[in-house]
Amino acid sequence: MEALRFEVKIPIPAAQLQKVLLWLKTHPLLFSQQYDQRAINSLYLDSCGLARYEENLNGISERKKVRLRWYGDLQDAGTAKLEFKLRRSGKGKKILFRAPLDLEHNNFSWRNALYDCYKQLPDKGQIYLGNGIMPILICRYQRDYFISACQKIRATIDSDIKVYDQRYSDRLNISKPQTLGHYYLLELKADEAFEHELSDLIASCPLRPSRHSKYVNSIRKLIWK
Repeated sequence: MEALRFEVKIPIPAAQLQKVLLWLKTHPLLFSQQYDQRAINSLYLDSCGLARYEENLNGISERKKVRLRWYGDLQDAGTAKLEFKLRRSGKGKKILFRAPLDLEHNNFSWRNALYDCYKQLPDKGQIYLGNGIMPILICRYQRDYFISACQKIRATIDSDIKVYDQRYSDRLNISKPQTLGHYYLLELKADEAFEHELSDLIASCPLRPSRHSKYVNSIRKLIWK
């Protein structure tokens, strides 16, 4: 289980990307690349009435997001982990369980895949997952990683954000993506012990933070397409 942390999101218009990168690299905290860029795939799970979406939309301070996440090839989810992302009063944490998916199975269906996932979970994971959830969408994007020289603050920049609707079929849909637009997303992350350092960094940023949820924006894109 991760420690409680702050996570601040700052959408970046395409024309402002170089300015933000220069700010990061020349800031006194001296950010540098932490890992190579990689693709992130997130399968979001929700109720048929989109309860998690509504919680976020209504600004409920204590909420939970449920997703299966894996990296790299979109069809290779053998290393997937089930994430419960819990958020309360601006701080969050993740609870993780190993939950591999075989998306390339000849007779793949979401019904069977999620049932197999549920059976693999320990009791605590099954309780967290509960009943009545279904696959809503897969969000895929590229992520670049940066870290401050003091190791206290991490920064990521997401790009090429695409969404694949999973609501209307028991079969996997990875052939009809919708793009969320040509922009980038900066996320600044720090454990709660480094709140002061994070606040100082945000104050110097050339762009202002705003509420942003890939899940909410993806639902809007699918509903309003």
